[in-house]
Amino acid sequence: MFSKKYSNIYKLLMGRIATNIADSLFYMAILWYFKENRNSQLMVSILFTISSGIDMMSFSLGPLIDKISIKGLLKYSTFIQIVISIIVVTILGIGQKSYIIDIILLLLFTISSILSAIIYPSEYKLLPLFVTKKDLLRFNGLFQVTYKILDLILDGITTFIITFSSVSFTIIFSAVIFGIALLFYHSIQINILAKNILEDDSYFTSSYFNDLLLGWKTLRKEKSILELILPLCVVNLFYGIFAVGLPFFAQTYIQTSALGYGKLLIASSFGSIIGAFLVQKFDLGKKNMGQFIAICFLGAGIFRLFVPLSVSVGIELVLINSVISPLWITMMNTNFEALVQTSFSSAILGRVETINDSLLSIMIPIGTLLGGWIVKSYGSLITQYIYGIALICSSIYYFIVEKLKNTN
Repeated sequence: MFSKKYSNIYKLLMGRIATNIADSLFYMAILWYFKENRNSQLMVSILFTISSGIDMMSFSLGPLIDKISIKGLLKYSTFIQIVISIIVVTILGIGQKSYIIDIILLLLFTISSILSAIIYPSEYKLLPLFVTKKDLLRFNGLFQVTYKILDLILDGITTFIITFSSVSFTIIFSAVIFGIALLFYHSIQINILAKNILEDDSYFTSSYFNDLLLGWKTLRKEKSILELILPLCVVNLFYGIFAVGLPFFAQTYIQTSALGYGKLLIASSFGSIIGAFLVQKFDLGKKNMGQFIAICFLGAGIFRLFVPLSVSVGIELVLINSVISPLWITMMNTNFEALVQTSFSSAILGRVETINDSLLSIMIPIGTLLGGWIVKSYGSLITQYIYGIALICSSIYYFIVEKLKNTN
């Protein structure tokens, strides 16, 4: 697997890892600035809402990703991320606290999130061009394992850096890592065959709107994939509630400093690593994907419920369950991603990926705003229960749908 013919994959992988690390550093630093320095549940909720709102609107970026040079998109988007990090550090260095500063920081965070929404689909668009179809799930798993391992290390390091140094230092660190990502993206070589696939005229029109519409029509033809995606939108409403509640849950029940949140993130990353290894044993295809999603949701939901239930027993049990729950979600996501990549041409994959992201994210902004209100009114513990129950209900739904399909 580690041969020269896969050199572009490894460059893409290293760029992906560096981007993921830098994004995590930047995100955690901004999150902790608003949570600790501004002590505002509303601002944390707005931050989550911005992030998920951009995911919801990412379909509008699809034609851009498919039309413009993919290597250029990766390079210039990453360079702007570096510039944003420098600007944020400069603003924080001034040391003033005001609503104007908060708005500027939120605006810069928004731009950074938009760039990330361009970078990640661009990477997934390139992946099928660099490997054979039979190796795609394996390399998707490799991507998941590698950057989740670094996430695992980084989540602890980030919270340590924030706790014992400063938010500004963390953001400077993110700028350096973005620089490393830029170097790897610059070194990627796209051959003539890949360029011909990416520039296939049959997937482009003379209008942005028609290009966007063509992406939707192409996805709609794959009814089995669309039927799997749509119910997940409802699940993500409850994920939004869970995500907002998690840092407050950590502060109340794990540890009062940033390290408590870091421990939960580390546990989640570790679970994702295990899931990324295990999923390579399940190359299911379209026929069995619904049943696989049902099983994964059931496993994730049960162990997510065990997280708040085990609070009174001990932190160790909370962390163990926080490892096992995301394991199932990673297996589901990785297999589904490979299914999408093999079902569509790379020439239109940017539009398909961003439409999928938008559909899956459409309910998250509502969930994050609702989550802020729930935490303020009822506390953070209930947000964990809500998400666990939602996952189990979704599992039951998919089991019923699959049973009806088999009956008919």
